[in-house]
Amino acid sequence: RDENNSIQHLFIAVNDVTKVAVYEQKLIESSWRDALTGVYNRKFFEEKIKEEFDRHKRYSRPLSLIIFDLDFFKRVNDTYGHQCGDLVLKIVSSKISASIRTTDFITRYGGEEFCCILPETPLEPTVILAERLRKLIEEVQIPYNGMELHVTVSIGVSSLVPAIKSREQLFKKADEALYRAKESGRNRVVAMETKH
Repeated sequence: RDENNSIQHLFIAVNDVTKVAVYEQKLIESSWRDALTGVYNRKFFEEKIKEEFDRHKRYSRPLSLIIFDLDFFKRVNDTYGHQCGDLVLKIVSSKISASIRTTDFITRYGGEEFCCILPETPLEPTVILAERLRKLIEEVQIPYNGMELHVTVSIGVSSLVPAIKSREQLFKKADEALYRAKESGRNRVVAMETKH
């Protein structure tokens, strides 16, 4: 400003924050990923299932859940070691990830248990997808130390129906179906019993 307080010059500082924003996004993304398999982790699952359930409540859109567990996974670790077990988890999660839509989400829930959140998907197509995934894993050949290993998965499926009032109930129904799949011989898909 001059002696009359009139603006004579402007100084403008411009900072490009693109790199900072990209770095922050990478940090957020890495906190949502399972370190071993690279798929989403349980923390992400909890956030996403809440978000999708809330969206269902607002718009009454379909939402389904698949829970799958590797059959006799402890036997793999005990027989071939944890490195082999880690390889199995990586390959199985990678195959499932490549076989679902980009709008679906696979998460490692814990140990050898995984969940798939399927927005906009009712029960029947979810069961069809689950069966396709089961067959895919059954046919996968896992190379390890000159051998070819084969694993199977048991799968439980649930879908939002009027009787389900919370995301916890949705999870519980899929988990109960998974338990029935294991109890009835493993390497199979069981869907929740629908009571509207």
